[in-house]
Formats: sequence, structure tokens, C-alpha cells
Amino acid sequence: MLQWDDDLRVAGTPLYLDSRRPRPVCVVSHAHSDHLPNGGVHGHAYATAATAELAEYRVGMTAVTRLGYRTDHAFDPDTRLRLTPAGHVLGSAMVRVERPEGSLLYTGDFKLRPSLTVEQADPEPADVLVMESTYGLPMFRFPDWRQTQARLAEAVAGALAAGRQPIVMGYSLGKAQEIVRILTDHGLPVTCHGAVHALNGIYERLGVPLGPYRRYKAEDFHGPAALDLAERGALVAPPQVARSAFVSRFDDPLTIMMTGWALQPNARFRYGVELALPLSDHADFDELLELIERVSPRKVYAHHGYREFVGELRKRKIDAVLARPEAQLKLFEE
Repeated sequence: MLQWDDDLRVAGTPLYLDSRRPRPVCVVSHAHSDHLPNGGVHGHAYATAATAELAEYRVGMTAVTRLGYRTDHAFDPDTRLRLTPAGHVLGSAMVRVERPEGSLLYTGDFKLRPSLTVEQADPEPADVLVMESTYGLPMFRFPDWRQTQARLAEAVAGALAAGRQPIVMGYSLGKAQEIVRILTDHGLPVTCHGAVHALNGIYERLGVPLGPYRRYKAEDFHGPAALDLAERGALVAPPQVARSAFVSRFDDPLTIMMTGWALQPNARFRYGVELALPLSDHADFDELLELIERVSPRKVYAHHGYREFVGELRKRKIDAVLARPEAQLKLFEE
């Protein structure tokens, strides 16, 4: 049911899955740039309403049929589509395709654990599973998400009490909104970098409350009219500011990177921050295995991650291959 045609395509149809190249027709699982077409153009796309709005804002993507969660859509007489929550970012969806030869579930990016800003994932059984494997090594097992929230709030509160500017970094779409909500739920003041602030507005228009926050203005942080640290609070910003002049303008800031890669040794040195905490919008290793158990597929295709994950699945007697054939060839050659 799956064909590699310089991108993933549902066999027997012209329907692509998260193609980076413009296609006549494509399902878009969510609005992160690595799942959107270069140039923002597909002839036609299928996505949730939230993904469509976010993708239009980010890359100008239009011509989208907006599908609701858990509602069947007839793509053609032989093909039905059904989107279910992926738990990744707002609007993210797993794509279930049903054809005469069977059913296929494509995850896009996903996580199974709960979130403050995203509906929890709801995978459905399928004959074939095409899944991301970003954290497909046994070393990637995240602590309880509430523990990570508490560590972040404690670090930010401690920095504010010590007169240090906390700067918390995470991807502008998804991770940043989760960070804002964690901090505001803990009663901490928040200021958002412009890139984060703009996407916050879309989340709130689509019904996701984030709590009170302000937009970053340089004069609120530097110069004679600067606000008191207790008023401006934590600054939530995208990861690219970590080594930038933006951060260097602050004396002794507490820089925090929120990422699943925080589990890697020396992650904070790699990112150039003082503290790295394991907050991710992807599944960890145990969740990847849990997904397979819940979907109960006959065959698994691994995509967007460690090719070693396929070996881990085969050890467990699971029929698994890599979704990309040239990568699969390399696996057998080495």
C-alpha cells in the first residue's frame, strides 16, 4: 500500500503523504516546515482546519480541503481518508487510508502522552503502519512530563528570584506554546519573542488558552524605560536565539533549551545553553513501541528517524523495514 516515489505515496493513487515537493495532491499531517512543500504549493492538499490555517500563515499554502478528526472522506471510489489526533502540535493528524487491499496508518510526527495545548493522540488499528522514529533508540526514554514541567517552573522561578533573566527556548510552533502554558499555569510572568507571539495568536483563535503573556519589546528589557524583571518575567523564544546577539545583550541570563535531545550527553554544550530539559512533542522509544502494539499492523515502515529502530523491531519479531528504499539498501549493505 506504500510506494516510495521521491516521497511517500499511497500505492495505486496520486496521493502523497507530507511531500516536500509540490504535488498535484497531498495530505499534510501538520504545519512544521519539514512536512510542508517547498514554496508552500500543492495542487491540492488535505489537512485539519488548524493545520491549514497554520500552514497558510507559515508558507502561504492554500487550496486545502479541511477535514475534521474521525470523519471519513472519500478521496476516490476506492480510497477513504480519516484523520485522527497525533498529539504533536495543534492540528496534527495521523492519516488512515482504507483501500480494497487493506488499511494504512501514517503517523506524521506524533506523541502519545498528554499535553496542555494539543489533543491527545488517538491511533486506530491498521494493516500497515508508516511511523516516524525520531527517538527510535532505547536511550530516549523521557521522564514523566509533569516532572519536566516542575523542573522548568522551578528553574525559572529561581532565576527570577536571583535577579537573572530566564530565556526559555523551543520551536515557535508547538513547543513554545506548551512552554508558555506551563509557565502561566505556574503563575509565572511571560514575555514572548515575536515569532512565538504570532503563533500564540493562532492557537488562541482556535480555542487553545495560553494564559497571560506580553509581546517582547526591546525597550521593556533594555534602557531607561525597562520593566522590572518580575513584571517582564521569562522570555520565551525560538532555539536560534541561543547563540545570537539577542541573548548576549543580557547580563548573566539563565538560558534553557527545551528539547528531547536533552537526554543526550553534553546537550547543553551543543546548544550553548546553561540548562537543557527533555520536553518534546515527539514520541519516545517506549511510545513508539506502544503505538505498534495499539495499531497491531502486519507490517511497519519506519520513517524520519534512526534506521537502527528497524533492527530493534526485528529483534521483537516485528516485520519492519525503512520506508525509504535507498536507506533500506544501506541498512543491508552495512
